[in-house]
Amino acid sequence: MSGSAPTSPAPHSPSRVPLREGLRRQRLLALILVALAAAIVVGALTSAVLAGRLLAGLLLVVAALRAMLPDGALGALAVRSRGLDTLVLLGLSAGLAVLSAAPNL
Repeated sequence: MSGSAPTSPAPHSPSRVPLREGLRRQRLLALILVALAAAIVVGALTSAVLAGRLLAGLLLVVAALRAMLPDGALGALAVRSRGLDTLVLLGLSAGLAVLSAAPNL
C-alpha cells in the first residue's frame, strides 16, 4: 500500500466546435445579432430615436421568442428561468421605448 491518495481524473477541456456547427447551434442568436447590428447602423446613419425604437422592438421580439420557444431552440439566449428572462427582456424593451420617445434626444 502506498501512502498517496488516489488521484481524480484530470478535468477535460471542452471540445472545439467548428464555426459552421456553432452557428447552426446558435442560429437564432446569430440572427438577433445581425438585427442588432442593422439597428445600430440605421441609428448611426439616420437618428437615435429610430434606432431606439428598433432596438426596443427587437427586445420585444426576443422576449416573445423566449416565452414561446423551448430552451433547446434558443441556445445561449436561455440563461435563467423562462419567466425571469421574459420579464427582464420586456422591462428592457419598455424602458428603451420610453427613453427613445423622450424629447431632445
